[in-house]
Amino acid sequence: MWLYRLLLWVATPLILVKVQRFKKDYAHYRAKEALGVWPSVKADLWIHCASVGEVLAVRPLVEQWRAKYPNRPLLITTMTPTGAEQVAKTFPFAEHRYLPMDWRCSVRRALKRLECRHLLIVETELWPNLLRQAKRKGIKVDIVNARMSERSFRRYEKFSMVSRPLMQLPDTFLAHAQADADRFAALGAKQVIVTGSIKFDLTVPEAVVADNWQTQMTSPFVWVAGSTHQGEDEILLTVHRQLVEKIPGALLVLVPRHPERFAATFELAKSMFDKVALRSGVELSQWADFNVVIGDTMGELMHYYQAADLAFVGGSLIRRGGHNPIEPALLGKATLVGPHTFNFAEITEQLLRANGAIRCQDEAQLAEVVLSLSGKASQRHRLGQAAMRFAQQNQGAVTRVLSEIDFR
Repeated sequence: MWLYRLLLWVATPLILVKVQRFKKDYAHYRAKEALGVWPSVKADLWIHCASVGEVLAVRPLVEQWRAKYPNRPLLITTMTPTGAEQVAKTFPFAEHRYLPMDWRCSVRRALKRLECRHLLIVETELWPNLLRQAKRKGIKVDIVNARMSERSFRRYEKFSMVSRPLMQLPDTFLAHAQADADRFAALGAKQVIVTGSIKFDLTVPEAVVADNWQTQMTSPFVWVAGSTHQGEDEILLTVHRQLVEKIPGALLVLVPRHPERFAATFELAKSMFDKVALRSGVELSQWADFNVVIGDTMGELMHYYQAADLAFVGGSLIRRGGHNPIEPALLGKATLVGPHTFNFAEITEQLLRANGAIRCQDEAQLAEVVLSLSGKASQRHRLGQAAMRFAQQNQGAVTRVLSEIDFR
């Protein structure tokens, strides 16, 4: 662990800068909690979600757990203020704390104020000091929706002196897929069970169905690029310029993954198009007046995808690894992904084999496919229906997770 402690010490100035930035940008951010100063809290279950995506992913699990144990108190921790906002919106009954930064003294200080016997960590947020201190306190730790890409596996293998003891700390890894399970086992995990992805068990929120943004779209063609990263927006906007030449009223709804990029993406779009708006600044009825709308709101990704004739899942045109393609699939949307989908490799490959999505290897192919599908509503419908069938057939992971976990 000396290597981890050294790296953490080196990173401390950057961590403190991030905490200070959160404190400056979000009035509700409780910086003291991130430093380990927690008010006392008692819970029967503690779920840690890094940020917004994990909070939304865990919703079906929380709903089923609450149905089974309606009176048991729940604690949810996040790292980010946007994650905290999503917890307040999605789980108003839950207690929220900011996870302490992984300094040993901060984690120990926070856990002294906690009374809880069971921690679920969503996906692979493996903080060594958190895990060590939790185990010393007698807290059972399970990793839910555990996934590990081949690239991450190779990285962990290089530092086996650190990774092997780390992988032995959680009681159980509830793996996303067999390939993930094999990697965790190879790294020394004590118990690994394949339960599938809880992200399949998402339900389309009632508000998305009721609001049905698509029925309010009057543009001749709307495509939505969700959870995009720097390096992708330029490509998507360039493709959209070609689309506008074919369909002058076409609309691109561009939704950056991180809120700190909203302003920069807005400026980039304005440098390429005359008519650009922010979602927060215009009504849905006005979207048809613009070439590009920047989705500058959090927690509305399913609403954005619902508005689409065609969906693109971001993080896949660059080596970020891609984001969850199940969200547009559940809505029956024809879905496009780029070449880099290693974060959701098995899900994406299965979706492609089910003819529910199309992979575009580069900008040229993306432009070709978008322009082609913009004029083929029946093909988009077939793709969307295949995607929806695939997503629905793979549901059930939450039930399997809950059956494997002892909540006594």
